[in-house]
Amino acid sequence: MPSPLQPAEKRLQQFRKLTEVSRALTYAVSLDEVLRITVERAAELLETDKAVLMLTNEQGLLSVRASFGLAKAAAERFREPLDETLIHRLQGLLEASPQCFLGVPLVVGGQVTGILAVSLPQPVADNDEQEWLLSALADQAAVALEKTRLDETAEFRERLIGIVSHDLRGPIAAILLGATSVLRREEINERDAKTIMRIQSAAERASRMIRDLLDYTQARLGGRIRVERRPMDLHAVVRQVAEEMAMAHPGRSIEVKQEGDLHGDWDVDRLAQVVGNLISNALHYSPEGTPVRVETVGTAQEATLSIHNLGPPIPAQQQSKIFEPMHRASAEMNPQNRSVGLGLYIVKHLVKAHSGTIEVKSLENEGTTFTVRLPRQAPPPGP
Repeated sequence: MPSPLQPAEKRLQQFRKLTEVSRALTYAVSLDEVLRITVERAAELLETDKAVLMLTNEQGLLSVRASFGLAKAAAERFREPLDETLIHRLQGLLEASPQCFLGVPLVVGGQVTGILAVSLPQPVADNDEQEWLLSALADQAAVALEKTRLDETAEFRERLIGIVSHDLRGPIAAILLGATSVLRREEINERDAKTIMRIQSAAERASRMIRDLLDYTQARLGGRIRVERRPMDLHAVVRQVAEEMAMAHPGRSIEVKQEGDLHGDWDVDRLAQVVGNLISNALHYSPEGTPVRVETVGTAQEATLSIHNLGPPIPAQQQSKIFEPMHRASAEMNPQNRSVGLGLYIVKHLVKAHSGTIEVKSLENEGTTFTVRLPRQAPPPGP
């Protein structure tokens, strides 16, 4: 029979178990998993056969969200306010005497959000050590629960954005179709034509926003935006997009320089989206009267796209953040070019979906250059 652990050895073992708990809670992917791990490890750490974790609901009542060693029916029935009678009722739930009961709060942002309680196997004269262990576990659980709640809230929000954006595409397409049809009528007067053109412009902007939101949710929830590769000439796509952008901004100069062969297997529409977003960004953040320079170069291994503007430099501390969602390099907002702040985030993910890279260089007196590098063909699938 193994000899009992010495106090120092037992404390070391408890520290190791707490470390293991912390690691397990860090990798937990759902609220239910966090709850289960917490009560199971509480029973293990305190060497007991009964443990319970309760959280407050919207009415402020505590309800059992996970238990160890308790009858399921009794745990499900437990609904109690957080008041002075709670301890007595918890002792009844755990079938623990006052000397064997131990409970600690879960605290988030200074607010008590739950209780973690156990029934100790035997009364102890001084339970400071057991209370410290249970409090340490409760603190870890509170952090993990809050993180999981925020993750699930964010995922729900992003799914909702995707669903709503998808459903908005139909009405916006109908508006665009109707506006285009009205503009083709010969009898329309100039005043009405201007009104319809404003409606058409607003609907096109809304359509771009919806496309960005759908791409955003796909990138966030799906991990990668899907692309459909087929043989194409990137030179031709860049020229076409640059011409369209120049027509939309008649007062601006967009210079295009192209070298080498740029045939490869890419998604035509997605790369047109990349080029359009980067040129639009360059026009938006550079002064009137300055050119936007677009350069494409083909080598045997890859294609390089560079878009340069002479706008104010992006601060060094901001350059690592501009590819994050809802982030802008400048706080200025042009009402003619309103967006949801997802352009560069989506560009990054479209480039990533092509197994490419994107980087930015921005210096005083030199301007800002975004450089995209794309392999000509998709890499072989991993094992």
